[in-house]
Amino acid sequence: MNRVIAIIVMMFFFQFGSAQTYKFKTTGFSVSQKKKSGEWTAWTKTQPTELLINLDRSKNRFVVYSEIIQLYNIYKYEDKKETDKETTNRYFCVDNEGLDTVITIVAPKDGSSRKQIYIANEEMMIEYDLVYLGENK
Repeated sequence: MNRVIAIIVMMFFFQFGSAQTYKFKTTGFSVSQKKKSGEWTAWTKTQPTELLINLDRSKNRFVVYSEIIQLYNIYKYEDKKETDKETTNRYFCVDNEGLDTVITIVAPKDGSSRKQIYIANEEMMIEYDLVYLGENK
């Protein structure tokens, strides 16, 4: 019995101890909004910006440190998808106003450090150009 409890406790700590926090810095952003017709507008011209974005897997959330902090609680992780050109990670979230939001991180396989994150809900999409700053384990 004690052995079973010890194994359960070890599994609990291993699961939370292995969670990671990924840190990113934005360098630019662009926006597209949904028109009344249901179509999306063209992306705006990329504007420079410097924000920090954290993906905290132990707390299941993204935090975008903008003027107004944006919090996205992850309720579903989609399996990583790879093509010849890029790797995509998708997260299904709820933002701090209760809106369903899909966050997608796209990393090209061409060796460049250029990554992008897309934050999309039914009304608008924001695309940030990212620089990966590292992770905490």
